[in-house]
Amino acid sequence: MKHILILVIILTTLSCKAQSIIVPIGSGQNFEKNENYYLKDVNNEFDKFEGTWLYQSGTTQITFQLKKEEHYQASENYNYIDLLVGEYQYIENGFEIVNTLSDFDSPFVSGYQHKISGRIFKHRLPSFCIDNSDVAEIKIKVRLNHPTEEETEGIVILRYVNDNGTEKLEACIYDNTTMGNIPNARIDIPNGYYEFIKQ
Repeated sequence: MKHILILVIILTTLSCKAQSIIVPIGSGQNFEKNENYYLKDVNNEFDKFEGTWLYQSGTTQITFQLKKEEHYQASENYNYIDLLVGEYQYIENGFEIVNTLSDFDSPFVSGYQHKISGRIFKHRLPSFCIDNSDVAEIKIKVRLNHPTEEETEGIVILRYVNDNGTEKLEACIYDNTTMGNIPNARIDIPNGYYEFIKQ
């Protein structure tokens, strides 16, 4: 009987410890930065953004590879989150300027270590972005990090569109570098509006 009581106490303790508080991403609900909180993509908004996407115009080509990463913990004793993550390639005039695609499936790269990562739901875009969407429509804001300059980063706001069966991503991309040791540092992709087609 004593062994059964000890077993019940251990199982109860483990059960309580495993409980997590799920906070839907974009809900505006408060959460704490501890391992009991999980910012979750409860409505699977990230799913439609997954895949390989290609922008092509003249001699410019940009490829995004995106996937949802679930239950990511940035550091010990921190909350868990779902993220949209990925890698990219940028070619201009036949020259490859950036290519981080080899890190997409690397077991050594996860979460914010990816060159594309984020989870912010947006309803309105900055005034300099082309916005063909309804305010109620969810867009996803992610960071685009320079592959070699740690403090050089951009912002990408993605809108998913299904145009008569053709899946597209409308992307507003702009530099957001505010720190760093290199004067006039910026991301390699020019600021602008890009329309990607799913491959």
